[in-house]
Amino acid sequence: MNPSLLLTTNQPSVNPTTTTFLSPFLNPTPLRFTRKISQKRRHYRYNYGLSTVRSSASSVPDKPPSSSISVKPDVFGGKKELSTIQSLVDAMSPPIRIASSALVFAGAVAAGYGLGVRFGGSRNAGVGGAIALGAAGAGAAYALNSCVPEVAAINLHNYVADFEDPAALNKEDIDAIANKYGVSKQNEAFNAELRDIYCRYVSAVFPTGTEELRGDEVDTIIKFKNALGIDDPDAADMHMEIGRRIFRQRLETGDRDGDIEQRRAFQKLIYVSTLVFGEASAFLLPWKRVFKVTDSQVEVAVRDNAQRLYASKLKSVGRDIDVNQLVSLREAQLAYRLSDELAEEMFKEHARKLVEECISLAVGSLKSRARATREATRVIEELDKILSFNNLLISLKNHPDASRFAPGIGPVSLVGGEYDGDRKMDDLKLLYRAYITDSLSSGRMEEDKVW
Repeated sequence: MNPSLLLTTNQPSVNPTTTTFLSPFLNPTPLRFTRKISQKRRHYRYNYGLSTVRSSASSVPDKPPSSSISVKPDVFGGKKELSTIQSLVDAMSPPIRIASSALVFAGAVAAGYGLGVRFGGSRNAGVGGAIALGAAGAGAAYALNSCVPEVAAINLHNYVADFEDPAALNKEDIDAIANKYGVSKQNEAFNAELRDIYCRYVSAVFPTGTEELRGDEVDTIIKFKNALGIDDPDAADMHMEIGRRIFRQRLETGDRDGDIEQRRAFQKLIYVSTLVFGEASAFLLPWKRVFKVTDSQVEVAVRDNAQRLYASKLKSVGRDIDVNQLVSLREAQLAYRLSDELAEEMFKEHARKLVEECISLAVGSLKSRARATREATRVIEELDKILSFNNLLISLKNHPDASRFAPGIGPVSLVGGEYDGDRKMDDLKLLYRAYITDSLSSGRMEEDKVW
């Protein structure tokens, strides 16, 4: 092969009426180079009180998501102090506390009866004294027991606040605190603390500002919710409370950038909340009633955030894609609740961009006049990369486990991309001519050039 043959100074004539350019060296399925037909793009904007959502697969995070979410314990605030009587209750087990309450009441009744008889001089006076001091003793016993839920709530707060990794909490520890004080998780004080802890944690999990979702927020929140043992209705109320805070912040924001930031935050809240509660989100999360958000607008928020997460996932896919990556992509797509149609479109677009990168490098080398032999060799190398990648996708499409792969696997098409137009057609023809010239450099078509 003589690489210098690829560097021609005479460009082939271009027929302006040509509408398609098929590469005959791609067999059985060619790369489709088609003139771009003028298309009318439709832009959909959904305006409502809190969220403006645009359908755009190109809106992706600049940086790949981090592998895990870290929530610092200080998000729950500092430890709470017990009062004197609460400290006394905290030192008692439920049986001892009940026995102490009974002793206090019995002692008060006995003391009242004795004092009544002694100073009143009659049994009736003793009964009156017993009733009076008995009532006081009952009040003391009630006060002792009534602060138990508050003590349990404070201990729950201190336990979580002192935990180095809140995500590592387990349900057994939370249940042990409730059982220690003999309170139910539905107790008003204890449940209020559960709700507050959950609300603080969820707020900390969400990315701040315009930062994109990382993709593991849903699993992180579900794991923490299950560890706390908080009921779904109570947890859903906290998601709505976070929405109210965002709504208030939006009303207080005076600048446009701040308003957009709050809208994006509300979109992310809708998306994550919908995935956390699944099908139950339809009745657990009354977006329409509270924020005047319709079902279709919720669907748009879910779709757009799913697209951003999937686009971030696609960044790790290169021309050496394998079976494991395709299975992982499919799992991510289902977890993000992205439709097959959108996932297929996004994968094809990503594959096209990978090919366009090689085309751009090949065109640049072909038009370069420096180090002619090296640049000519590089042109063929880039074209071989394109063909290898295209054939890899074709083979993966016919794989026995293709049903487990991400949608969109198949031959690459340049339709709708950078090189789908008359202005770029000349470059594609130059590359095709260079490839044919190299393939016939030995006087016959080399077998490894026939795909």
